Amino acid sequence: MAYKFTKDFFKNALTYGEFISMTEKLVSEDRTTGTEQTPGRIAATKLNLQRMKRIYKTTEIIPGLKTFFETEKRILNLVIITEPWCGDGANLLPALSLISELSESVNLRIILRDEHPEIMDEYLTDGTKSIPMLIFLDGDFNEIAVWGSRPAGLTNFVKEYKSVPGYEQAELKKQIQLWYLNDKTVSAQNEILSLLRNAMK
Repeated sequence: MAYKFTKDFFKNALTYGEFISMTEKLVSEDRTTGTEQTPGRIAATKLNLQRMKRIYKTTEIIPGLKTFFETEKRILNLVIITEPWCGDGANLLPALSLISELSESVNLRIILRDEHPEIMDEYLTDGTKSIPMLIFLDGDFNEIAVWGSRPAGLTNFVKEYKSVPGYEQAELKKQIQLWYLNDKTVSAQNEILSLLRNAMK
C-alpha cells in the first residue's frame, strides 16, 4: 500500500540544496543524522558530502532523459528517502537533482529514512529498509512509480558477491563504489527513463 503524500508534506521536505547544507552542517559538527552517532556513519557522512559535490559536477545526463523532458510537461513530484551516511544515496542523489533540473515541471524533495518510519515501512526491499528509495508522484501527489534502492546491475553484482563463502564486507563496499565510479549513474538514469516512459504514457 502506497503512502499518501500531501502537498504540504512535500512542500516542507528538503530540497537537494537544503540536504547538502544540512550535511555540511553535520560534517562541521562531526555528527550525522539519527541516533547511531557511530564513527563509521560520521566518517561516511563526511566522505559522502565530498562524493556528492564531485558527482554533481561531473555527471552527464543521458540524451534520452533530456529528450523526454523536452516534450513531457506534466508535473512530476519526486520524493527520495535517504540519509547522509548512505553510500548508495550519495552516489545517486546528484544525478537525480540534475534530472529534476531538466524541467520546471519536475519537483524533487528529500526525506530522512529514520525520521519517517511510517513512510519507510511502505517501501521495504525484501523486508529491509534499503535506501535510497524514489517515489514518483503526479501533480496531485498520487504515486505512479517507485524505484530503488540500487540499479539492477549493481543489485545482481552484490548478490553474486555475497554468494561466495567468506566474502569480506569491507571489500564489498569497495567494489560497490568502484561499480558506481565506472557506471557514472548511467544505469540508474536508463532505468528511471524506462520507468517514466511507462508511468507517464
